[in-house]
Amino acid sequence: MENKPPDRLAPNEVVEGKERAFGLPLPQAARIKARFEKSVHVVSPLPMEDVANFVRSRVKDGTITPGTGSTELTNVVPLADPQKRLTIEVRIAGRSSDGARSEIIIRDTTPPPTAPGLTDEERWKKAGFTPDGRIADPQHLQ
Repeated sequence: MENKPPDRLAPNEVVEGKERAFGLPLPQAARIKARFEKSVHVVSPLPMEDVANFVRSRVKDGTITPGTGSTELTNVVPLADPQKRLTIEVRIAGRSSDGARSEIIIRDTTPPPTAPGLTDEERWKKAGFTPDGRIADPQHLQ
């Protein structure tokens, strides 16, 4: 039987955990603080840069805006669920006693499905607008 050396992580490589948010795998050390219908708030003891690189490697398309205190990924598609569209902010955690060094805010921005067979005019009307984009009935604003 051949002895193989143990697998080693590359420097600053983040291991994928079992938790997911809208099809996006989360880092192993991450913890979900809050889960809502359209967003998930996550904290991690890992540095913001490492978490941002982890997320970046698991999405495609969209726009990535890196910064010193945060990285924003807008309208990205998770590789594990190509039907989803997400906006993700990875930022340095605020003062915290739980050891969190970074936060991840994941928002599901997937557009709602369109009803098949409708004309553009019918879609506008269903949304409460006239075909030229004006509010159809100003008396019934919410």
